[in-house]
Amino acid sequence: MSDFAAFSLLFPGNTVPEKLNNSDTLYADLNLRRLVRSISLNPQYENHVTNILLAFTTDVSVIRYRQKILNDLLNNPQLLEQLHVLLGEITTLEGYLTTPQWKENVLRQVAWRLSELQRYVDTVVALHKILNDAGDTIQSEGLQQLRNHLQERISTGTFQKLQSELPDLLPKIRDIRSITIGINLDLDMRPLSATLLDTHNEPFINETMLLRLLGMGKKEGIKSDSPVHDARAVAGLHDFQVELNDRNSPFMPKLFRDLSELMDDTSRPVVRAMKKYVQVNSQLLVSLKMDIAFYLGVVKAIQQVKDAGLEMTQPDILPMESREMRIEEMYNINLFFQQVNKTVDKTVIVANDVKFGDEGRIFILTGPNQGGKTTYTTAIGLVQILGQAGLHVPAKYAAISPVDAIYTHFAKEERPNLEAGRLGEEARRLNSIFEQATRHSLVLLNESLASTSASESLFLARDVVRAFRLLGTRAIFATHLHDLAADSENMNTETEGDSRIISVVSQVQSSEENGKIKRTYKIIPAPPDSKSYAIELAARFGISFEQLKKTIKR
Repeated sequence: MSDFAAFSLLFPGNTVPEKLNNSDTLYADLNLRRLVRSISLNPQYENHVTNILLAFTTDVSVIRYRQKILNDLLNNPQLLEQLHVLLGEITTLEGYLTTPQWKENVLRQVAWRLSELQRYVDTVVALHKILNDAGDTIQSEGLQQLRNHLQERISTGTFQKLQSELPDLLPKIRDIRSITIGINLDLDMRPLSATLLDTHNEPFINETMLLRLLGMGKKEGIKSDSPVHDARAVAGLHDFQVELNDRNSPFMPKLFRDLSELMDDTSRPVVRAMKKYVQVNSQLLVSLKMDIAFYLGVVKAIQQVKDAGLEMTQPDILPMESREMRIEEMYNINLFFQQVNKTVDKTVIVANDVKFGDEGRIFILTGPNQGGKTTYTTAIGLVQILGQAGLHVPAKYAAISPVDAIYTHFAKEERPNLEAGRLGEEARRLNSIFEQATRHSLVLLNESLASTSASESLFLARDVVRAFRLLGTRAIFATHLHDLAADSENMNTETEGDSRIISVVSQVQSSEENGKIKRTYKIIPAPPDSKSYAIELAARFGISFEQLKKTIKR
């Protein structure tokens, strides 16, 4: 019989996830926390979602396996709704895997285990029915295999016997509702001794004369004209539960020890009958909970984005060796989720095309401050992560090659305790990247090497970019070093390699008259345009020619 423990809706067969070495840095630089929160059903699933996003797989079959499962859920709203309900049932079942605090109470342990087995049977049958009812609408290998696994399990003799015997076993434990106690009295009518007489399937109830006259409060049970005292009231508590062996019980300890033995005697036949099911483990089913929750959270996020009128698409997966990324109308999905509680301003969420390939694999990205360079750089990292996780990406169209890792090098605040200073720390982090990166990696740099003079920064940055070309990796270097971008062709000529260096620019519309520029947030391949940025700087500090001219006249 197939084992759920070996079955996953994320990793088919025996594939194993690959963990990124720099996951903490990547998580912080790309602000993955916002994305993770947005695609998690609730906080309890955030760690699982994080692990999936950062466990890069370069196996194209794994990525496509997930894509097809996601498409089945997106195309079948009824299946989606039913899985939401079932997730709650599996969560309840998971609660039975905790260790009870009342280990020595055999009766309660048996009742606990019986309830677990009943929920296990009900949940397996329900999940199989959900998938079976979906019929041919399920196209993915993953959900089809899960349906077959469930059918195989239900068809086993052990499962069928359990399913048929549980209805007989449960009443033997659950139906005990009351016990008759015989009490011996002395000549002064004081309780002298007591014994247990019988067990009943109905509770004792107290029906007052007033309730009888009014016809109210009638309950099924053994009627008593004497008051029925609640153990919780005796103990002065609201949620008090009597422990049969509790020495501090408000009732007679010896009597309750006898009661415990009676309960154990009652449970022993059930225990013997249950021994054949000791290998039935609900953990096998609970292991699917996180996978189901992951997909349900992703679908929720996709629908949220689409309802706002933005595109989400399943990317084509290209061969890893081609080292390509072709995207039409990409936007930063974190920018959307940042505004999710506001009216989405589509003028802020600007779409850009991206093309990594033979025409260019190393982008030197220049542009004005707040011109969208960081947003664009992080958007590419987020697209790669989502696409490689088998999910839809924020774009109209996308085709990507898997990467073996993403490395980020974003500017950090200077810390006084750094012995080598900020530049030394930057150099150390860059060196660490080169020790790990390959030609199949993606490197994202944002204002790197800006902690020294312009001439030194240019010299260092030039060597780093040339090393990227030699390595053959894909990279984006967002920088204010316009001379670096202008020198792209010289670096291509001087350095061997097939990762072409190109200049890409964050576009602006400038005005010579008032020294103002308008950021468009559109990023295209083009030579750097430092003139517009100089105009902006001059205007910002009040030293453009027109501003100085007015000052002189004044």
